[in-house]
Amino acid sequence: MKVRRREHLVLSWHPDGLRMGIPGQRRWIEVTPDLLALLTEAGDGADVQELAERHPAEERARVHQAVETLTGLGVLVPNEDAPPLPELWERWGAVTERFHDEARNANYLVHSPQRVELVEEITSEGGAPEIFKEYRDKPVVMLPRRPLRLVAPVEDVFATRRTHRKFTGAAVSLDQLGTLLFHSFAPHRFIHGGPFGPQQCRVSSSAGGRHEVEAYVVVYDVEGVQPGLYHYAPARHALELLDPDAPRERIAQLTYEQEPSYEGAFTIFTTAVANRLAWKYRHPRAYRLWMYDAGHYGQTFALTATALGLGPFQTVAFADDEVERFLGVDPAEEFAVYLLSAGVPENPGPLVPADFAFPPPSKV
Repeated sequence: MKVRRREHLVLSWHPDGLRMGIPGQRRWIEVTPDLLALLTEAGDGADVQELAERHPAEERARVHQAVETLTGLGVLVPNEDAPPLPELWERWGAVTERFHDEARNANYLVHSPQRVELVEEITSEGGAPEIFKEYRDKPVVMLPRRPLRLVAPVEDVFATRRTHRKFTGAAVSLDQLGTLLFHSFAPHRFIHGGPFGPQQCRVSSSAGGRHEVEAYVVVYDVEGVQPGLYHYAPARHALELLDPDAPRERIAQLTYEQEPSYEGAFTIFTTAVANRLAWKYRHPRAYRLWMYDAGHYGQTFALTATALGLGPFQTVAFADDEVERFLGVDPAEEFAVYLLSAGVPENPGPLVPADFAFPPPSKV
């Protein structure tokens, strides 16, 4: 019988030594020098008997047992008829597969007495992240306190929500921008969150009410607002000016020259202050949560923009490191997540945006 080492194994150094993730499981095993040597010898294919015979006679039974155990775990696989690596992980890679496994089957302790103990442990240690971020030393633009009424029927908003890539170049009003930011990123009310403190109720749902999302607005053409890079402060519904020099050309460099990212009236970069989540949710599954929240916020933005007669656009095609430097954030604490933009759409009709067409007959 021949075996080989499975593709896409992930190993990690820890203070107590080297560990290896078990494929398909949230489980790691210690990798001793002998085990590492065995995996190296197995390589792209080796006969089990020959592997054993490379060791002293008294150790061969142990080698056979190790091979059997590792085969059962999926670390070693039959050399000839092993099932192929799933196409998904061939395309997305070993690290993504490992993350997928680590983020599955989290124990949320819903009906466990440990839940109370864990909550007490978290809250007693202090250090809860601030629920709002503000730049108090920066000049601000106070946004209108009365949002525009969203009178379009929900069915019409659903039907006309499209991703727009062509804009007229017309300015957006301050009230439109203020309304869009309020519904997309600001709390509408607060509720009692027990030991975790007051929780925000925003239009978008967020895991545990943690709302780790921050919004940075690059204004190009908004009536009454000087162009520049701003941080949106939802607690006081204001734009905090971070950099007056943020032309479209600069955003083009960050977004691979993808025109709709910077040809609307404004661009929004969202970030995640991820420790707002990690402080409460201390397991790998929580890493998924900011991704879900990004989607919630993106859809709220798109629907609100549509209701205001604007054309929304969204993408993740940007250079993360460069965006974070542009925003002035530390990616170890706050990292770039999403790009949203909007402007007056070139084709405001309910069917297809400008530069799109209905498809010809096709197999689906």
